[in-house]
Amino acid sequence: MRKRVLSVAGAAAATAGVIAAGLTLGSGSADAAPAGSRQHSHRTLTIEAVEKGAAINFVDVAPADNALGDQLIGTGALTTQAGRTLGTSSFVAISTDTKPRTAELLTFVYDLGNGNKITTTGTAKLSAKGPLFDEQFAVTGGTGKYQNASGQVRVVQETEELAKVTFKIRL
Repeated sequence: MRKRVLSVAGAAAATAGVIAAGLTLGSGSADAAPAGSRQHSHRTLTIEAVEKGAAINFVDVAPADNALGDQLIGTGALTTQAGRTLGTSSFVAISTDTKPRTAELLTFVYDLGNGNKITTTGTAKLSAKGPLFDEQFAVTGGTGKYQNASGQVRVVQETEELAKVTFKIRL
């Protein structure tokens, strides 16, 4: 197994873009409950975020010319668009294609401090032009104030150095 450390710029391009979050409460909504069940009030929280730079390790699994199973493991600092630090992000990306840099399965953990974490997962098709990718990922859960979170996150990896992330979280 070969290990190679990528530069911050190369790392961001190779990943789904880790988030930095600026919290803004979206319009709260109450969803209708099915007949016979208790009425639960849900609110939707929108988090807009950016990620600038990350530390990433690339693991090339055998055989060397086949990308299937190659991995990117990384972490990054979360900030608002104005640059205010909000927490950290960690991710694992596993290549799901035999051709390098075409498709990945990604899992993210976004740590927003004080035990508040959001987890997401999904796949991304990588592009050689335009944004590196523009994908929706499922919010699979969370801890702390996000323990009952569901919803999705859109990641637009615009350049090697910049990803924009928008969460639509139901609590």
